[in-house]
Amino acid sequence: MPFLDDTGIREEIDRGPFWSAFATFGGQLERMVAVNILWALQLAPAVLAMLLIGAPDILRWALIFYTAAAIPPATVVLYALMRGATDGEPIEFGLIRELLGKLLIPSYWAFAPLLGSLGFVLWVINTANEAGLQIVSVPLQVGFLFLLTSANYWSSLLIEHPEWSAPAILQLSLKLVWRAPGRSLLVSGAVLLALILGAISIGGLVLSVPVIVALLQTQMYLAVTRNPRSVQPDRKA
Repeated sequence: MPFLDDTGIREEIDRGPFWSAFATFGGQLERMVAVNILWALQLAPAVLAMLLIGAPDILRWALIFYTAAAIPPATVVLYALMRGATDGEPIEFGLIRELLGKLLIPSYWAFAPLLGSLGFVLWVINTANEAGLQIVSVPLQVGFLFLLTSANYWSSLLIEHPEWSAPAILQLSLKLVWRAPGRSLLVSGAVLLALILGAISIGGLVLSVPVIVALLQTQMYLAVTRNPRSVQPDRKA
C-alpha cells in the first residue's frame, strides 16, 4: 500500500465505540501516524526545556511558552481531523490550515481555559493537602474526578460549537457525564490505559497515543449524544 493511500473504514460495520476507534485508526494508519507526529512536535519544545537543565532560563521559558501556545490549537485541530475520520472522511493535510482559521480563536477562548482549570484545581488540592485541610481537599478531589471525566467531551463539543464559551462547554460536558456515567467512566479508563502505555513507551506517545485517545473520546461522544433530543447549555456565559 502506498504511503498515505488509505481508503478509510467500512461504515456498514457497527463495531461499537471502542472497536470503531481502533478500526478508524487502522483504516488510515499512515495518515494517523503522521498526524500524531505533527501533534507531538508541538510538545517537543517543552520536553526539551525540561532536559536542558543547564540552558539559560530565557531559552527554556521560550521553549515552554511555544508549547503552551501551540498545544490548544494543535489539539483542537487534531480532534477535528479525528472527527472527520470517524465520519468516514479521509484525512487531508490541506485541511489543517482551514481548521486553524476556524478553530484558532476558540482554542484559546474556550479550550485553553478548560485545560487551565485542571491545573488550577490540582494546585488548590495540593495546597490544601500541604496545609492539612483534608475537609477541603477531599471534596475537591471528587470534583476534580468529575471535571477530568467531563474533559472527554470538551474537544468534540468545541468542534461542533466553536462559538461556545468555556463555561458553556463545561456545563454541557458535565450534563453528558450525568447522562451516561458508566460510559464516561469507561472511556476515561480506556484513555488512562492508553496514556500509561504511552508513558511507558515514548514511541507510542509520538506515533499513536494522542490520536487513539482522540478517536476513543470522539466515538464515545457520538455514542452518548446519539439522541434525537438536542442538548443545549442553559446559557452561553
